Amino acid sequence: MAQLGFYFDFVSPYSYLAQTQIRKLNIDADYTIDYQPVLLGVLHESQGIKSPAFVPAKAQWIFRDCHLWANHYGVPLQWNSQFPFNTLFLLRVVLWMKENHADKVADFIHGTFDALWQQGLNPKDENAIRSHIESYGVDVDAVQAGTQEPHIKQALKDQLNVAKKLGMFGLPAFTVGEEVFFGQDRLMFVENALEKQAS
Repeated sequence: MAQLGFYFDFVSPYSYLAQTQIRKLNIDADYTIDYQPVLLGVLHESQGIKSPAFVPAKAQWIFRDCHLWANHYGVPLQWNSQFPFNTLFLLRVVLWMKENHADKVADFIHGTFDALWQQGLNPKDENAIRSHIESYGVDVDAVQAGTQEPHIKQALKDQLNVAKKLGMFGLPAFTVGEEVFFGQDRLMFVENALEKQAS
């Protein structure tokens, strides 16, 4: 079975757009998705890149471009009022879930993207975030304690190192075998690579 690596951060609107499409790629074979959370801001810093969100001309373009792509895909996009926001906790939650509730990981990731980029979830509202996590049937106190475990913190750092080793400089990024693709507008190349891997 073909495998797609999806490197993402919840703060990335382009990652949001990508995740609306990656479970319905046009290939004639089954494939699995390996979800890989990475702190986008730290990745930018490590590669000597200034985040586009803090470059006014780029930020304006990204806002327009993302809405153009959302219209193209036919998906909702409500720009989060807190953008850019800190996703450290949410990404650690993903890693904790991968260890403790693997069956809930995909739904949590896609649901969190939708909550942030469609429904206006405030990532700075602790009670709202707790309620969101609880809606997936997990003990939110156990989640919060788990995200403070040293190995979970280290795992997120390790994710960054893997992304850097693969030459990534932004998100979303995708891996199929040893091939790396950058940007949600490169999904046609991802589809081709998955087809080749599946055959």
